[in-house]
Amino acid sequence: TNADLMSELQLLNDQLIKTSGLLSRIFSVQYYDTHSVNLFREIVSFPQFIEHEIELVAHVHDTIYFETIIGNEVGFVEIDKIQFQQVLNNLLDNAIKFLKDIEDPHIRLQVSGNNNILELTIEDNGKGFEWIDPHYVFDKYRIGKKENAWLGMGLYLCKKIVEMHHGTISAALSDELWGAKFTISI
Repeated sequence: TNADLMSELQLLNDQLIKTSGLLSRIFSVQYYDTHSVNLFREIVSFPQFIEHEIELVAHVHDTIYFETIIGNEVGFVEIDKIQFQQVLNNLLDNAIKFLKDIEDPHIRLQVSGNNNILELTIEDNGKGFEWIDPHYVFDKYRIGKKENAWLGMGLYLCKKIVEMHHGTISAALSDELWGAKFTISI
């Protein structure tokens, strides 16, 4: 029937998208590991940057509550906007992925600044790190457990990009939302 055919085509399309994303990450990791990648830094209003990115993601995932807290002291920052978008999108995609089947899904982004250090925290009320020790999530090709198994290239790339910005990124369990918590300092 047409409904069965459409269902099969949708399944194939979903698998092609996943395979394309995986291949893209493999090539990105290879490129970052073997080439000197230059940052194209520009001065960006960080509050506007964050709000714009969240607006795009929240529009697609309207069942998730996105909470954004930006300190008044946060202003402009010099970053490679495209590279930083990749970091932010990867962290948000991971949070969304692990909010599946969670009642009242919630993602919080908090940005603060102090002594020329910008700190961005992304936390959620998802499944946290039941699938892997948070100390190892940035390892290249880290394999998770059970149904949440994945190749950890995305977080590896996040770490590489943050370090190119002379920053740090860490992972832990959220004290407040009880899911995953990622903190970037640049």
